[in-house]
Amino acid sequence: MSENTTRTTTTRRGFVYSYHYTAPKDGKPTILFLHGFPSTHQDWAAQTTYFSDKGYGVIAPDLLGYGDTDAPEDANKYWLVDMAGDIVDILDDLGVDKVIGVGHDWGSALLSRLINIQADRILGVAFVAVGYWEPQPEFSIDAWIETFNKLVGYDVWGYWKFFEADDAHAVIEKHASSFSAFLAFPNDPAVWRSDLAPLNKAREWVEQNKQLPTAPFWTAEKQEAHKEALLKKGLRGPCNWYRGFMSEGNKAAEASIKKEAYSINIPTFFAAALKDYVCVAELHKEGTRSFCSNVAIKDFDTGHWIMLESPNELNEALGNFIATLQK
Repeated sequence: MSENTTRTTTTRRGFVYSYHYTAPKDGKPTILFLHGFPSTHQDWAAQTTYFSDKGYGVIAPDLLGYGDTDAPEDANKYWLVDMAGDIVDILDDLGVDKVIGVGHDWGSALLSRLINIQADRILGVAFVAVGYWEPQPEFSIDAWIETFNKLVGYDVWGYWKFFEADDAHAVIEKHASSFSAFLAFPNDPAVWRSDLAPLNKAREWVEQNKQLPTAPFWTAEKQEAHKEALLKKGLRGPCNWYRGFMSEGNKAAEASIKKEAYSINIPTFFAAALKDYVCVAELHKEGTRSFCSNVAIKDFDTGHWIMLESPNELNEALGNFIATLQK
């Protein structure tokens, strides 16, 4: 069994990041796991255990705003380019030159920016449920709602308006069980199509404290631990990922990335969630293929949380991909 430790790094921006770290053995590479919303590094528990037991190094941070990492109230501290710089600071602090990056949800977006600004630090990348996300210097949530409504046939982006709202974190904190258990981890993934994604529906669900059965993998024990971790510093930080991304400052930061950095030649793997009704698999496949010249794709018959719903299958797929990087 590998020795797992919790460490902290203070980044050049002055933020303290907490992360799970296991040193590699026998010359094996280190894998960086980046979680999404609304989560902590614990989302990756099945993966970090599996790969550390095989001798791989593992770095799994609580990202900015989550868990034991700092949670600044200013949304302008959550620009992707800047947070990617924070991750580089962690690698430097550990003396890790190159990593294999694995991202899920917002972690995929952050991993994308890490590639954009420091591709030389990445041996290979794996995106889970959410594919590669190129820089968005002209992002408009209204335009995206309209465009993707036409592409998919229903609204997949309206919920961003709730998470961006000034009171979103307070509403979610007040009804934490309704949000974190029944909306984020529902037994029926199609609930996202009807009650999460469309404009105003997520707010309506949470404010009415609606309840539904949770997914089988989301046990009562996991739910309580997740809720405790989220409420430890509140939901302002997690919601700031949305607020920060939609800010004018972030658009300028995205515009600072050179166009030639948009396309990537790094070996890439995408795990597509066929029952994800928000991060629609076919759209993320297309987007990833458009910018990644060396990509392998595997379909998973799951909802958004592949690493929780089918951990063994994902571990095997990631292991097969990582093996190709070592040849």
